[in-house]
Amino acid sequence: MEKDSTLYQLMDTRMNGVMNGIVSSDGEYQAILRKSDVYSGELDRMDLSKEIRLLIDRYVSEQNALGSRFGMLAYLLGFSDCKAIFLREMPANRSKTNDHRVRSQYVSLRKKGLK
Repeated sequence: MEKDSTLYQLMDTRMNGVMNGIVSSDGEYQAILRKSDVYSGELDRMDLSKEIRLLIDRYVSEQNALGSRFGMLAYLLGFSDCKAIFLREMPANRSKTNDHRVRSQYVSLRKKGLK
């Protein structure tokens, strides 16, 4: 998928804008952040050499990049799946029966918190 596609632009807006507000109020995210701070403090108290600290920093940064990329790809996959579902279910010459089925699926997704 092209990085300048509309989907990538939407992901960037949602992930870098909206997500900041969401994670600041998410209890589980905040608990993980506090636990991470504890480990950071433990590393600081170990008085490690600059070389070892740099290696640890690089390793943690790459692990973060992997997790972040995985999340972005999962977001793109989910969005692409939704797009495919709606495009398949909503052809240009749709009938009233098909309209009803699409509306039912939409209502079902909303009830499940997916919209």
